[in-house]
Amino acid sequence: MSPDPNASAVPVGEAPYPAPVVAWYATITLAFLYWFSILDRFIISLLVDPIKRDMGISDLQFGLLHGFAFAITFALFGLIAGALADRASRRWIIFASVAVWSMATAACGMAQQYWHLLLARVGVGVGEAGLNPTASSMLADLFPRHRLTSAMAVYAIGSTVGAGTAYLVGGVIVDMVSQTDMYIFPLIGETRSWQAVFLILGIPGVLLSLIIFTLPEPVRRNRRTAQETDSLSGNLFSAYPELMKFMASRLRYFLCHYGGFGVASAVIAGGGAWYPAHMGRSFGWSASQIGLSLGITIIIAGIAGKLFCGYVVDAMYSRGFRDAQLRWYAACLLVATPIGVLANTSDNPWVFLGGIGVFLILLSPLPACYIAALNLVTPNELRGTGVAFFSATAGLIGMGGGPILIAAISENIFNGPSDIGLGLAALVAICCPLGAVLLALGCRPTREALVEFDKNADV
Repeated sequence: MSPDPNASAVPVGEAPYPAPVVAWYATITLAFLYWFSILDRFIISLLVDPIKRDMGISDLQFGLLHGFAFAITFALFGLIAGALADRASRRWIIFASVAVWSMATAACGMAQQYWHLLLARVGVGVGEAGLNPTASSMLADLFPRHRLTSAMAVYAIGSTVGAGTAYLVGGVIVDMVSQTDMYIFPLIGETRSWQAVFLILGIPGVLLSLIIFTLPEPVRRNRRTAQETDSLSGNLFSAYPELMKFMASRLRYFLCHYGGFGVASAVIAGGGAWYPAHMGRSFGWSASQIGLSLGITIIIAGIAGKLFCGYVVDAMYSRGFRDAQLRWYAACLLVATPIGVLANTSDNPWVFLGGIGVFLILLSPLPACYIAALNLVTPNELRGTGVAFFSATAGLIGMGGGPILIAAISENIFNGPSDIGLGLAALVAICCPLGAVLLALGCRPTREALVEFDKNADV
């Protein structure tokens, strides 16, 4: 790994930010890589049946491939990548991340046995773990505070378009693998149709990783004293003890931030996991109908919500609301509660899609708000570490807990799989108000943390 040329730099004083065209080019490039990672991550969910058939595996074994193997390595290596992002060249970290997940995706397409595929999925998790903490650290050094949420929102659009694209192409992929069993792949030879999908996605990504070198390595800003910076930057193993010490000094802020945004992530992840099944069971729609309608809804609502949120939150921050990220998202959670309940309990598919569209406009800016809020109060030396730690704790618990809670509620309180919509509505009714209360309680600690940050930061 190449050393970061700014890792031991002295405080940068009033060093100017890059020109807007440079900063926004970097943002759009990182968003494109984010889109590519989400597509690589979720494409396996569209290939369940052919993989199970050809590998002779059970639902449990496929669950290990799709969820557990990826999630555990994603969380573990995300922690390592976050610490590296605070110390080494961020361009080289992202290059390595994209190259690793692309090669691992291609390796999925060459797997001949179950354990080959399992190891390849571990590789996908290792590679993708490095993007988010590193990209968010770069963006925080490319934009001034009053533009940061907009930048994070544009970056987060990559995840929205990635998820929507996965739904949109789902029907095409399902048709492809069901109609043609084998393909002749150049230089590789005969492959199964599902293997060809992985190869088509993975091989170009190795070349795509080079695009990161068209971006500048930003000057690190908001650093602590030179003595603290040199001590921390030189010791990778000190990253998380330092982060724990920093979080303990602002405990109320981090409890409210982690709690509020973590609960919200459970709602979003739960919906993403169960919307297709709910539409199929409640409305009798085919896989292609679900993919097309849900994909379009997610893309349009996600882009609109993130852009609008970025504009409003940055305007609020410029007008003196230094808790803008928490304040705005708390309000969105409250407004979204009745809309989400109505949409998920409706027996009209168009009411469902319209309601979910509005619901996602309000809640899809979650990554932009939580990352911007973290970076505004965290010194540069801990930003990648901080984002990685949130993803591995509150974020991971939310993403894992949301789908399970919905299933548990529908099975134990309602009438089982046919009532998955009621489980979705119940999670919204519980978690959205709870998240709003936690974020509202975090507004004052946010303002206090920013005052303390300004006292200690170099810029």
